[in-house]
Amino acid sequence: GSRLLLAVVAIVYATNFPLGAVMADALPASAVTSSRFVVASAALLPFLPQIAPELRRPAVASGLFVSLGYIAQSLALVDTAPATVSFLGVATPIVICPLLECFVDGKKMSPRDAPQTWLA
Repeated sequence: GSRLLLAVVAIVYATNFPLGAVMADALPASAVTSSRFVVASAALLPFLPQIAPELRRPAVASGLFVSLGYIAQSLALVDTAPATVSFLGVATPIVICPLLECFVDGKKMSPRDAPQTWLA
């Protein structure tokens, strides 16, 4: 059940960078990025009316930051190996963000509080 679902999610996520590189070879970065967002928008559009009004502005801001990340990833895949892009893409949320939280916000960084950072 849940382990199979986790395995499927891991496999799908693992294909993200190689498929992104294949798409970057076949299409311009703008087409790659826009196609990803069109698919994501179509999947999430039915849930838009359910968002509380006070969460709409932060949701749009978060979406803009995520889109900047995907645009940067698409541009990076034009002339950088997918393995390098995936390493940098994983390093950011697993290592860099928790370290920034520690140094900027004073959040704890013990192995119990941020195990992903210590395992990396």
